[in-house]
Amino acid sequence: MIGRARNRTPVERLHRARAVRAVTANAGFAVVVAILAVAMLLIGLDFWRRGLVVFGVGTGVAAVLRAVLSDRRAGLLRVRSRVFDATVLALASAAILVIAWQISPLGTK
Repeated sequence: MIGRARNRTPVERLHRARAVRAVTANAGFAVVVAILAVAMLLIGLDFWRRGLVVFGVGTGVAAVLRAVLSDRRAGLLRVRSRVFDATVLALASAAILVIAWQISPLGTK
């Protein structure tokens, strides 16, 4: 495999570098989407309060990742400025978690 890497043309190396950069730039987004998918699965299985908590946690993870990662590494988590994105995501996460904990269970899962 090492010999193959040396035989690559500059165009092939550029394409590989772009592909690696695209994957690493969107890794945080992929983690957030995976967490939100689990939340939606829980909600679909009628564990809606647990699903809502997981959804709030996933949104909080998105806020932390947006605040910590550079603009280059944030990928699809980057919409506006870092401060704006992190603040809005953190507020949304807090609101979702408060709502999840405030709703009376009354025999629900």
